[in-house]
Amino acid sequence: MSENLTEEQQVEAIKGWWKENGMAVIAGLVIGTAALFGWRGWNDYQESTAAEASALYGEFQLGFNAGDKEKVEKLYQQFLTDYSSTPYAPLVSLAMAKKAVEDKDTQTAKQNLQWVLDNAKQPQIKHTARVRLVALLINDKEYDAALSLLNVKKPGGYAGIYEELRGDALLAKGDTAAANTAYDKALQSDGLSSANREIITAKLADTTAAAITQSEMVK
Repeated sequence: MSENLTEEQQVEAIKGWWKENGMAVIAGLVIGTAALFGWRGWNDYQESTAAEASALYGEFQLGFNAGDKEKVEKLYQQFLTDYSSTPYAPLVSLAMAKKAVEDKDTQTAKQNLQWVLDNAKQPQIKHTARVRLVALLINDKEYDAALSLLNVKKPGGYAGIYEELRGDALLAKGDTAAANTAYDKALQSDGLSSANREIITAKLADTTAAAITQSEMVK
């Protein structure tokens, strides 16, 4: 607004601007206030849900450790229905998968682990589920499905473990040369424990001679 306008002219200009834009300003304030209270309400809901899920997870752990199958199954279904978006639901599914493996029900275990892969938001949890699922797939001779799961764009500290599992799947399929290459890549990766590195080194040594023989037979 020009400084040369008189005080009366400035007041009239403000009145004119408010007449044209006042409703938009009020609407903006109302929407902004509603959004603020809506955001606070959403945060309160999330905090309440997280607290409930935490308490429920404590109950689940007690039931799981006590071997109370009926209680554990009931709580598991409750997590899937009401608390699937919380970080506790994937942990519960991992525990249920472990129990299913112990009961020799690998199909249920694979379903539980797949649920974690599809729903977990924490990378660490997803990696854990993937490693366990791949191991089950290899054990059940579902090699192509296992290899498909190992195509991870961001393996992080799990690169070595994934390459080792890739080698295991390829070796089981009969492709010793490709398995040997995978084991070699695994050893070049970071994040392996010394014990795991020793195991992969042994696998690499076992497949090296066979890989050379296989390659010569192809020629």
